[in-house]
Amino acid sequence: MSITRVIGGERRCATEFPSQLLIKEFPVVVKVFDMLKLGEEDVQDREFWNRKVLLSSLIGANRTLQYVKPRFDLEAAWKEVVKDEEEGLILKDMHSKYVPYRSHSWLKVKNWRPPEVCDVVGFTPGKNARAWSFGSLVLMKDGRFRGCVGSGFNDWELMQIRGILKDAEHVPKPFEIGEPYTAVKTSLKVRVKYYKITEAGGVMRFPVFVETVES
Repeated sequence: MSITRVIGGERRCATEFPSQLLIKEFPVVVKVFDMLKLGEEDVQDREFWNRKVLLSSLIGANRTLQYVKPRFDLEAAWKEVVKDEEEGLILKDMHSKYVPYRSHSWLKVKNWRPPEVCDVVGFTPGKNARAWSFGSLVLMKDGRFRGCVGSGFNDWELMQIRGILKDAEHVPKPFEIGEPYTAVKTSLKVRVKYYKITEAGGVMRFPVFVETVES
């Protein structure tokens, strides 16, 4: 089983027209970990280890394209992920063929942070299958916007929370979040897990609902 670290892109340089100094200080590097074709030959049916050998021989010492070596030290790799606050690991079967969909041959192990308890101060409108309920809950902690959580709910939890939101008093929005939402006054609190907190806004990335919390 091979291991690949999943690294977030939050700290990338987003300058539209970088100077030569910035280009030198923050060079753009493409991390290459797999290949699907070799010239006109389709290599998706080759085993993963074989595709890695081909890829390594093609890239060589290229400075812009960097070959991602497979790792097999799972415990050490996981400790690095936790230490560097990265998103997780992807475990890969070295004998697997490439498939363009979710597979048991590639497993993502997520580095969830300990859950936080946040106040619910609003909700976004539901769409499609969730049109009858809500899209996401707008969260606040210590008076600051903490993010929006829209996943992790089962049908019973959606019904329960919808009932609370429906009966709640509408109030002025405590802050803008970049999308329409209805602000409400409620004692509802929820426990949420997430990957990390953004450096700029202190907002949870990829929050997932765990449970409601008694006030």
